[in-house]
Amino acid sequence: MEPSEVLRCKNKLIEQISKSFDKEKIEQIAFDTKFVQRESKFTGVDFFFLCVFAHQIDSTMSLEGLCAELLKEEGKYLCKQSLQDRYNDEGVSFMKQMVHEALKDKIDLPPIVPHPDFGRIILGDSTVFELPEKFSDKYAGSGGGASKAAVKIQYNYDLLRQDIQSITLQKGTCSDVKQELGIVQKNDLRIEDMGYFKLQRFEDIVKAEAYFLSRLKFGTLVYEHNELGYQEIDLLKIQKKMKAGERKIMKVYLGKKEKLPVRLILEKVPVKVADEKRRKLKTDKQNKRKNLSKRRLEFCNLNVYITNTTEEQLPSEQVRNYYSLRWQIELVFKAWKSVYNIDKIKPMKIQRFECNLYGTLLLIILTTNLLAFYKRNLYQSTKKELSEIKMFKTLKHLLPTLKKAVTKSKKSIIKFMNLLEDIVLKTCIKQQKRNALNPFNIISIAP
Repeated sequence: MEPSEVLRCKNKLIEQISKSFDKEKIEQIAFDTKFVQRESKFTGVDFFFLCVFAHQIDSTMSLEGLCAELLKEEGKYLCKQSLQDRYNDEGVSFMKQMVHEALKDKIDLPPIVPHPDFGRIILGDSTVFELPEKFSDKYAGSGGGASKAAVKIQYNYDLLRQDIQSITLQKGTCSDVKQELGIVQKNDLRIEDMGYFKLQRFEDIVKAEAYFLSRLKFGTLVYEHNELGYQEIDLLKIQKKMKAGERKIMKVYLGKKEKLPVRLILEKVPVKVADEKRRKLKTDKQNKRKNLSKRRLEFCNLNVYITNTTEEQLPSEQVRNYYSLRWQIELVFKAWKSVYNIDKIKPMKIQRFECNLYGTLLLIILTTNLLAFYKRNLYQSTKKELSEIKMFKTLKHLLPTLKKAVTKSKKSIIKFMNLLEDIVLKTCIKQQKRNALNPFNIISIAP
């Protein structure tokens, strides 16, 4: 990437960070959400920085510790009960709006690897973690052997730009298949797991002149069309005549009523792979109480993908690699949990939990934006990839330094970014496994 382009992108990122932590803006949002209704020594900014930084610098910090932190950093004394009272519904609305603003202020970086046919590659998934059972009225969990309270986070991001599209909190029992698509742009490629599998969802993507890639859900009716009309196909009969490693490409139609036209890619997997798929299927929590049919177990002999892309846009031999891109979102969730401890919740007031969670999400957005910038520069100059986990760990270690930078000036933010860049490029490069393709290698392979 040209030095002028790097500088332009860096300046956009600095502007975005400065805007996210602008004290006048923060205070105005605190007023608009009625968190602040009159002048007080304890401001919306004070509360914001406690939720974003103090909580993550020490997630075990008590209310007394937070009061001591406020006194040390701002010279303001607040008693434990007064702070406890500030964790209220207005505080939650305030922090939620700050997350909304951070997502809205796009940096709009160019793609790390441009694709000739797909403007964005949107990966979508969710992660769930248990909460104290007293939260169950608002955040219902599955119960049984798990907690009666859980929160689910729906997450969508553009792999090409490492840009977060949406983050949504909901109760743990919400079904993925009922999630709204959100904004679909022309020429998007959307990749989701089978939890989101719904023919109407695919039809909506097609109507938006966009594309999808998914596994086929067992039990979905598959048809071919010939001079006799629509004829149902039994994929299990077809696979019996296939050899391990063999691939078949078919133009088919899905659904008894919908008849959604797709390209279906059928791959017969080796016996060891099929047996492992059966083992996982039988041990999955949702299947433990189910009697899996013989046909369902036999379906494990296959990998079946569906897409509305053409062979020229996404060659059949590349479909499995493209679907594997979905696992990038699992790396993101792993970073959230192992570094920012987003799933480790001690007993506390529910509003305090929500304020802290929104504060952590703000740090996640910031870290993701920084990661996108440095990952883009590194890959385009060296073809090496940054590690998400290492980047999150590095930024968490530097949180006190980051806090000082964002509370001062743009010059302080620039100084921090220069320090971060030096550390990141020396310590955060991902170790590439032998013969393994990284996501940008996969996207870069010409059709």
